[in-house]
Amino acid sequence: MSINLQRPGFPRIIFPFISLMLLVSCTTTPLLPPEKQAVTDFVDYKPSMDVGSIYFNSRDLDSKSIFGAVVQGSSINYKLLARKGDLDSVTLMIMQRIEEGNHDYLDYLELGSVELTRSPMGEAQEAWTGEFTFETPGIYAYHFILKKGSEVLVYGSNQNRVSIAHESAVGTGGVGRITLDTDLEPYRQTVYFPETAQAKDKEWSNGIIYYIFPDRFRNGNKVNDPVPGKTWNYGHTSAEFHTNWSDPRPWVPGKNVDKHDGDDGEYNNDFYGGDLEGITQKLDYLKEMGVTMIYSTPINTSPSNHKYDSMNYMEIDPTFGGQKAFDTLIAEAKKRGIGFMMDASLNHASSASVYFDRYGIWPQVGAFEKEVITKESPYYDWFEFNLRAKNPDQMYNFWAVPTLANLKETPSYEAFAYGNPDSVTKHWINKGISGWRMDVAPWVSHRFWKEWRKAVKSTNPDTLTVAEVWFDSSHFLYGDEFDTTMNYIFRAAALNLGKGGNTEETRQSFELIQENYPKPVFYRMMNLTSTHDVPRTLWELGYKNYGDKNYDQIRPRFLQTVALQFTMPGMPTIYYGDEVGMTGGADPMNRGPLPWKDEGGDYGDFSLHEDYKRLSALRKTYGSILAEGELNFLVSGGNLLAYERTSAEGKKIIVLFNNGDVSSPISHGELTGSFKDLESQEILGLSGSLETSPRSYRILLKE
Repeated sequence: MSINLQRPGFPRIIFPFISLMLLVSCTTTPLLPPEKQAVTDFVDYKPSMDVGSIYFNSRDLDSKSIFGAVVQGSSINYKLLARKGDLDSVTLMIMQRIEEGNHDYLDYLELGSVELTRSPMGEAQEAWTGEFTFETPGIYAYHFILKKGSEVLVYGSNQNRVSIAHESAVGTGGVGRITLDTDLEPYRQTVYFPETAQAKDKEWSNGIIYYIFPDRFRNGNKVNDPVPGKTWNYGHTSAEFHTNWSDPRPWVPGKNVDKHDGDDGEYNNDFYGGDLEGITQKLDYLKEMGVTMIYSTPINTSPSNHKYDSMNYMEIDPTFGGQKAFDTLIAEAKKRGIGFMMDASLNHASSASVYFDRYGIWPQVGAFEKEVITKESPYYDWFEFNLRAKNPDQMYNFWAVPTLANLKETPSYEAFAYGNPDSVTKHWINKGISGWRMDVAPWVSHRFWKEWRKAVKSTNPDTLTVAEVWFDSSHFLYGDEFDTTMNYIFRAAALNLGKGGNTEETRQSFELIQENYPKPVFYRMMNLTSTHDVPRTLWELGYKNYGDKNYDQIRPRFLQTVALQFTMPGMPTIYYGDEVGMTGGADPMNRGPLPWKDEGGDYGDFSLHEDYKRLSALRKTYGSILAEGELNFLVSGGNLLAYERTSAEGKKIIVLFNNGDVSSPISHGELTGSFKDLESQEILGLSGSLETSPRSYRILLKE
């Protein structure tokens, strides 16, 4: 018999049925201090086991011999402690996740079990130990079955929650929870390929990414600006153009919605005129901040301002300057040691694309030529059609809106996307890009990404590959799909810190990533706080409109999130304009134009640029510590956070945060000795404690 356990939004656990009996409660004084005791929340049940003396901690090397994710073929030793003679047996249950889809709502099935061996541990305790070897990359789960007579309990992960984008994750690892078998949250174990480690890891971990939405960064050439009445959106709607670059608010579709009476009802067709030449003009500005990689949202020919609806994957949009502007940007960036990461969606294309041609604007015959399903088109099998539908919007499958026609993973499409010598993927690598960021990665099959990766790495093994995934990305990061991911978990942790939240949640978020992701990946995560898909950081922290009087109170909180980016493992990722105090809520307000002074910009805070330059310089100077060093949390909880970064040579930097509104001391044994504040240059002699100011951070080098 088996039980199929599933709560909405979480993995389903399938394992043999275990009978239970109500027994007399144990009243023995626990052997463990409260912080080491597993959570127990039994209702109408009193266990006879001494649950307060049972200990396992997935982050304690004495409990689990290897911390976090492991390389394929690794053997892990497990140790669970209990009161001597209290338990009759302990069984380690191992399960493996079944990857039937691309989202995180997947199943686990039992893989095997290990009967742990008992051995004495002093006068009062005993250890239950065993070993398991993980032969195949994948995501596994494990828990312990505890038996005493006819009583059976389960030791699994806790039910702590950490925020991940629009949802929260349950079960953060560490000290666990003892429960009945009908309410189990298992521990996670990621196993990855040895090839996950890359030759460019050190360079990537020391890198800084600048994230650009090209239409809003800088207008470098007004000759190629979109022209209302000549530039068309989906064959029927004219482009709209902001004649004032420093108009801080993109237009909201619909007349009179935002006092732009000429605005139509079309989304994403208002343009500012930003282009690739504008980026080239500001390469030295980026170099001053230590930027090593530009990530740009799509630049292929497209009718929209965001360009995730590509009309031709092989062309650079003329309003961005075309191929010539691209070639110049790549060459000039390379001279400054800056790479360029391109973006594309291989999941969907524009319904106005040359491949689909719904509006009959191309000489080639598209798969839906002039709203007629055209089997003679060479692109017909790239798309999915509903032959019975009569409404054109219902005659094909699309992504979210009819303008984005879904692409099918057929041999001919895959040859075009990555297989052919001049496929989309290989073409742009050969043209000089340094990385690929792939849109909506979870909605493309794992098989596709595995083959795509082979094409990328065979063309240039040093090409960085980044997945857009908003939740836990472990199953994209075994080493056979992506190098890294957009770290939205980092964003949630940083915003929690900046908003004055309990710093224990920030710590739990980072330790969750540390535990779930391969170590090489942890050091090359794309650590972001703002993107074109979510509100900007300043807006999230409470600065909603330019000129609001609360800016002076918000600014130091914002700098705490920036300091976190530059002192944590992973690549600090600066969303264009954050470094000059841009704010804005949800799309499209998070996509305003950067207020360059020579374009009349009169909002924002350009003094922040100096803060970014300073923190970037610190990260570069102390890269062996801040970019490559080990991470160890010292203090968390309430409004205080402290962590230590340690280089391979043993050099240490301690980073301290107080996100509260009052001064408070941070105390820890590591805060003993002589330290240098790397920003103020002050030399401090400490004896285990340091008073911290409200809404502040400090970066201290141990001398």
